[in-house]
Amino acid sequence: MDYAAMYRQAMTEGRKDQAHTIVVSASQAAQAGGLTPEELSALVDEVKANPCT
Repeated sequence: MDYAAMYRQAMTEGRKDQAHTIVVSASQAAQAGGLTPEELSALVDEVKANPCT
């Protein structure tokens, strides 16, 4: 699952609640070992570039 792309799309559409949910889901997937370091890094870079605050 491409969490970075999903986050980027949500932010592009102004859906900050959805973007936050994607970050939470990705965090849970990472804790369960379901994300590669590269996938997690891509999401972190996307969040840094477009914070959902």
